[in-house]
Amino acid sequence: MISPGDEFTQRVYATIKKYRLIRTEETVLASVSGGPDSVALLHALHNLGFSLRVAHLDHQTRGEASQTDAEFVRSLAQTLSLPFHMESRPVEEEAKAAGANFEEYARNVRYAFLLRIAKERGCSVIATGHHGDDRAETVLIRVLRGTGPLGLSGLPPLRMSEGIRIVRPLFECTRTQIKHWLSELGVAWRRDASNAEQAFLRNRIRLELLPLLERNYNTRVRNALLRLAETQRCENDLLEQLAQEAWESCVTDNKTIDRQVFSQIHESLQRRCILRLGWEYGVQCPYERTKDAAAFICSAPTGTFFDFGGDISLYSGRTHTEVVKRTEEAEASVTMLLIPGEAKAMGYRFSARLLDRAPEMDLRKYCTPRRQVFDADRVGPFLEVRSRRDGDRIRPFGMEGEKKLQDYFVDIGLPAPQRDAQPLLVANNRILWVVGYATSAESAVYPATTRFLEIEVDPCA
Repeated sequence: MISPGDEFTQRVYATIKKYRLIRTEETVLASVSGGPDSVALLHALHNLGFSLRVAHLDHQTRGEASQTDAEFVRSLAQTLSLPFHMESRPVEEEAKAAGANFEEYARNVRYAFLLRIAKERGCSVIATGHHGDDRAETVLIRVLRGTGPLGLSGLPPLRMSEGIRIVRPLFECTRTQIKHWLSELGVAWRRDASNAEQAFLRNRIRLELLPLLERNYNTRVRNALLRLAETQRCENDLLEQLAQEAWESCVTDNKTIDRQVFSQIHESLQRRCILRLGWEYGVQCPYERTKDAAAFICSAPTGTFFDFGGDISLYSGRTHTEVVKRTEEAEASVTMLLIPGEAKAMGYRFSARLLDRAPEMDLRKYCTPRRQVFDADRVGPFLEVRSRRDGDRIRPFGMEGEKKLQDYFVDIGLPAPQRDAQPLLVANNRILWVVGYATSAESAVYPATTRFLEIEVDPCA
C-alpha cells in the first residue's frame, strides 16, 4: 500500500488543490496507457481516495505489445478493484485511410473515446498523465512550428470539453520524479517502443533537441520553458478577460462587428477577438489569417469579402463586418403559390387572393412593403417564390427599361450577404416583386385592369 503521505502524492494533491481540478465527491475517469506517467497518475489518485474508473484505448499499432499493454492496464484496474473500460481500434489504418496525421488523429480518437465513457458512466472529470516535461516539450514544439501568446502558455492544468473537465494532476511533476517514485515503490509499468521512433516530432524534441540545448546552451532549459509557459498562462488569463470585454463592445445583437469600434481596440485584443471568432465557427486561425482578418475588419473597402477559412467569409459592409456562411452553388429551391392560395417559403407566409375590384383607397397608400396588388390577367394561374439566380432582371415600376437584379440590389444598398436570402415573387419566369422593395411594371395595375391580384407577405411565426 502506497502511503498517501509521501512527497510525490502530496505534490499531486497540492496541484489538484491549487488549480481546483477535482472535487472530493466527483468520479474521475483516469486515462491509463500503461506507461509510467499514467500508472503514477492512477496510483496517486487512488491513494488520495478519489472515486475512480480506468479507461484504455488500444490503438493496435504495435501488434502483440499493444494487446499486452491493454491486458496490463486491465490487470492493474482489477488489482485496485476499479471499473475498467477499453476500446480497441486500428487507429493507424484509419488515419492512413483518412489521409490524416497519425498523432493528431490518434489524439482525437482517444479523447472522443474518453468523453463518451465519461458521459455514459457519469464521470464529471477525465484525468490524464501529462506532466511538466510534456509541457516544456509542447512549448518548444509550438515555438518551432510558429505560435502566438496563447500557444506559448503550453498545456493548461485544466480544460473543458463537452461539459467535462479534463485535468492534469501531474502538471507540476517531472518525468524523472515520476519514474523515481514508481521505482522506489516497486510499481511496474509498460515501455512503449514507439516513444523512441524518430519519425515523430515530439520524440525528436525529447530525445535530441532538449538534450542538445541542455548540454550546450542551458542546463535548466526545461525550467526556463516552464517559467515561460507559466508566465504566459498567467498573462493570458488577464488578456482573455480584456478580450472578452473588447469582443462584447464591438459585436452587435445581430452578430455583426462594428468596424469603427473594432478598429479602436488594441491590436493584441483585435487578434484575440479574431481567435474567438474562429473558435465560434470551428475555423483554425494561424498567425497570417488572424492578422489579415483583423486588418480586413478595420480597413477593407465596402462590399468586399475575406476568405476566413472553412465555409466562412467576412463581408465588409458600410459600417459593420458580417460573417457569411458560404453554400455550394445550386439552383435555388422554388415554392409554388397557387392563385388563390397560401404557401410558406424562405421564412414567410405568402397569401394570394383575387379581387373583383380595386381597393377603394388609393393603391399608392394601400400597397406596402408587405402587401401589393397586381393585374391578375397578366400573371397566370400560379406564382413562384424563390431566391435570385444568375441572369435575373427586373423592370421596376416607375422606371424606364430593365436592369440586372444585381444592379438593382446595389442601387437600393442591399448588403451582399442578404441578397441570396431575399425572396422574389416570380410569374412566367419574370420577377413580379422583389418582396419588400420594387414591383415589376409588367404586371402593374392600369386603368384597364378588370381583375386584381392581392399578395400579402408575413413572417412565419
